[in-house]
Amino acid sequence: MTNLLEQTINGSDGDRAVSIIQHALGVESDNVASYCFPKIWLRNREVRARIIGNWLQAEVQFLA
Repeated sequence: MTNLLEQTINGSDGDRAVSIIQHALGVESDNVASYCFPKIWLRNREVRARIIGNWLQAEVQFLA
């Protein structure tokens, strides 16, 4: 999983990041990702990591 997270954080495409993580975790719905991810994938790596972390937290709350 670490390599996948690293790949998504370092990547330049937010949609691809969502796709990689959803596939790895078996998440089928795009509802939460659409809400959490910005339309433009930011250049700042730390911000990207925070966006992914917030999305995963929201996804867990949505599934619970």
